[in-house]
This record gives sequence, structure tokens and C-alpha cells, in this order.
Amino acid sequence: MNVKSLTSREPIVVEIGTPLRVAAQIMVKEKIGFLPIVSPSDHRRVLGVISERDFVRAFAQHRGLDDLNVEDVGTMEGLVKIREDEEVSKAAQLMLEHNVRHLIVVDKNDKLVGVVSLRDIVKIEEILEHRSKS
Repeated sequence: MNVKSLTSREPIVVEIGTPLRVAAQIMVKEKIGFLPIVSPSDHRRVLGVISERDFVRAFAQHRGLDDLNVEDVGTMEGLVKIREDEEVSKAAQLMLEHNVRHLIVVDKNDKLVGVVSLRDIVKIEEILEHRSKS
């Protein structure tokens, strides 16, 4: 099974320059814990990511929601990506190696296709395990 099969919905993104408070509101509304940070001119070009962990780190440093943008606290370098045609097992391996719970899924041109979470992989494993027992 390839990673593309886990990206069923259009990715929810924020543009670079988005206030942290707006990103937090999007995460709450969409019930997600991770957002790709994209170029305003190309929503398929990932410049960084922001996760719940980044919010916690900002609060721990006494930084507030109102004076920061997503790029101020998000990860802007060393992004962990996976190609959409890779196997799900490769996604799990990358998550373990890099200690992350989300991966950016890209096409052959390095353009955003979606996001895969650890939860997505666990669901697939549970389904496959259930099928093998039936």
C-alpha cells in the first residue's frame, strides 16, 4: 500500500506570514495538530511546518500568540517528506527515525499532495491486522 492512499483529503495549510493565533484557530476548527506552511503564491510549495509541539515550545519560552507568525516558531529547515508513491512502511520508518508524528507527502516534483500522520498509519495497520485474522 502506498502513502498516496492515506491522503484522502485536500491538505489544510497556512501561508508564511500567518499570525500564530490564526494557525491555532485553524487547528482547533479542523481538529488537526499539524499544518504545512506554504508560499502565498503556490500552496503546493512547502516552506515549513508547524505542529502542536511548536505551540507548546513557544508558550514555554513565554512567547505569545499575538506577536508571532507561524515561521517564528515552526520548523523551516530539515523538513521530513515522503513521496506519494512510497510504501506506508517507509513512512512509519521515517517517523521513527526522525521522531515525528506527521510527514509531508509530495509528488515527483516536490509539490504538496497531503499529510500523513502516525494515526493514519496505525489505522491502516489495525485494518490489515483485522483482515488477516478474518
